[in-house]
Amino acid sequence: MPLSGALKHPRVRLQSRDRVAQAVDPLSRVLSERVFTSGRRAFTLIELLIVIAIIGLLISILVPALSRAREMSRRAICGSNLRQFGISLLQYSQDFESWLPAKGAPLGSGTAVWELAQHQQDASLNRWGPGFAGTVRDVIERKVTREAGSEERGVAVSYLPDPKALLCPSDQFNNKPNAGSSDQELPLSALWKTGAVLNYSELPRTSQEEDRYKKSFTSYFYIAMWRNDDRGDFLVMADQSNKNDTTTGSWTGLTNDDNHGTRGMNVLLLDSHVEWTQMRSGAPADVQAASRRFWGLITPVRPRYPDTPSDLNRSAEVQTIE
Repeated sequence: MPLSGALKHPRVRLQSRDRVAQAVDPLSRVLSERVFTSGRRAFTLIELLIVIAIIGLLISILVPALSRAREMSRRAICGSNLRQFGISLLQYSQDFESWLPAKGAPLGSGTAVWELAQHQQDASLNRWGPGFAGTVRDVIERKVTREAGSEERGVAVSYLPDPKALLCPSDQFNNKPNAGSSDQELPLSALWKTGAVLNYSELPRTSQEEDRYKKSFTSYFYIAMWRNDDRGDFLVMADQSNKNDTTTGSWTGLTNDDNHGTRGMNVLLLDSHVEWTQMRSGAPADVQAASRRFWGLITPVRPRYPDTPSDLNRSAEVQTIE
């Protein structure tokens, strides 16, 4: 009996130990596998740096591409604005004896065309509003902006249904109209921010009011005194630069702060066709080459009107305003 009892108890203890080992073994094996597996999936410092470098490289490739895509979209909207202007100007001319919009004569009704052209850029002579904004406000949409009580009576806009067409979506700064020279690059501190208007009556009525606003409401310059029976490839409107654009052939250079940077300009021709004028750079030589392409069609032409002095050409009978 003592011997058999002695043999029985170790066997029980051995079996119990085996059961515990069998129960513990799978758990330890799972834990060791997880530790081993997680150790294999962890990034080393070098691998992490490589991943960061790849992500940075992809971002550096994608961001300029996205920026170019956005600019292409804004350029298309800008061209659409000018196209809308072109149609509106021709509609206006059909109602006003073939004349495209122009400010009235401060010198009287008998003023010669070439003399009247010289007054188009004047700020507020004879109650006309300043610059191209004044032409839009007091000539193109004057029923809405100048007739007493027109807003209360709900007078409809006649030609340009959306005032937002005055601004290029890429345009953030402009020089004050007629400020500086055509070859002078103004610092950002001397430029006005652009601002859209929701109603044409919000456009400044005088140069003093414009100075109080200290904003530019137009992104384009306009060449006044054309008629709709002039040549269809004559220049009518185009993107402004942040310089004085009011002299003939004044495109002297573009900077990154201009409407579309140094890449080029949208140009509206008299037949309401809009043309993107690509430039290799904003350097004066490239920009002036584009200027000669358009003004070169105008400056050699003889005057159209008999009261224009014989020593002047067709460009003297029109005037750029901004």
